[in-house]
Amino acid sequence: MKAGDSIRCPHCGADSFLKKESVMEGWTKVGEVLKCASCSAVIADAAAPEPETEKASRAAERLKRFLGAEETESIHLSLDEADRRFCKDCVNLIRHPFVLRCALDGRAVNPMDDCDRFQSR
Repeated sequence: MKAGDSIRCPHCGADSFLKKESVMEGWTKVGEVLKCASCSAVIADAAAPEPETEKASRAAERLKRFLGAEETESIHLSLDEADRRFCKDCVNLIRHPFVLRCALDGRAVNPMDDCDRFQSR
């Protein structure tokens, strides 16, 4: 049973539907109950919602099974100075709030682009 299901209330006998109401103890929520919309008699305790972390982990497991992926070791790359030739570290980069440009040829560049004419700052 869930909120919105139509029922015949065992207390008042009316054709009604269920409404979910919180059970409070002071200012803290203790649980939820399903009540008749006509007479507000408690019909059943509402099932506690599943925590989001459990839902996410189960969804991740189903996706792994679907894709046939197995756990793999993460790959850690280390770049030496010769490999770090990004435009963001180049002396020829012209910074602007809307577009980054190369001073050598005036073209718009991405900060992670690289080129042969790289000059370190």
